[in-house]
Amino acid sequence: MKMFRSAEGLPEHNCGALGRVAHGALTAPLESPGEASTPRLFLGYNTLPDPPFPMTGLIEYEMAPGAADLDLPSVLRLLAQSLKSQPVPPVGTYDETHRRTAATMRADAMVIVFSGRAFSPEQSPPARALWENLVEGYYREGDAEACAGARQASVGLGVDREDGRVLLMAERSPSGEHARPARVGNDPEGTLFDLLAEVLDAQYRWTRAAFGL
Repeated sequence: MKMFRSAEGLPEHNCGALGRVAHGALTAPLESPGEASTPRLFLGYNTLPDPPFPMTGLIEYEMAPGAADLDLPSVLRLLAQSLKSQPVPPVGTYDETHRRTAATMRADAMVIVFSGRAFSPEQSPPARALWENLVEGYYREGDAEACAGARQASVGLGVDREDGRVLLMAERSPSGEHARPARVGNDPEGTLFDLLAEVLDAQYRWTRAAFGL
């Protein structure tokens, strides 16, 4: 079970609590070497107004084995389908302690973090095409090798239940060290954002039903 991490005090990138959760996900320490090349999914709590508990935080999902071998849209589609088909446990499955905990941990946001390349979409037509592939989920390692000036980076896409969206990038040096995450674009859009929102909605609905909230 991954540990809850507070996002309080983190940079918000002009996106409020969603920005703090996205920053926390993008900078969360790796627990094993293999995580560097595997997509990482985070659930954000209490990011929307009137939170049930005055703390914004995040928990990393346990990704299914083989996720690194699938493209990101496939990973998110499978996860959304799994959550939608997951049966709701019968009334009484969870005791009052678990119900109170669930009531204070409102699932408001979700962030996916993956490896990519940093470049400006205004740099050239090929750079623009690569950028569009990235946000649509079709970027592959090595696609940007021919794009002059492209640099290794970690990418974080975040959404919340009120259609808030944020895209952060942190450039990575050859030694593996990351620069400070920076926000890219004011109104990001693309297939990955839509699918991530679908997964978040499915998770929120299941949690509400399972705990009778």
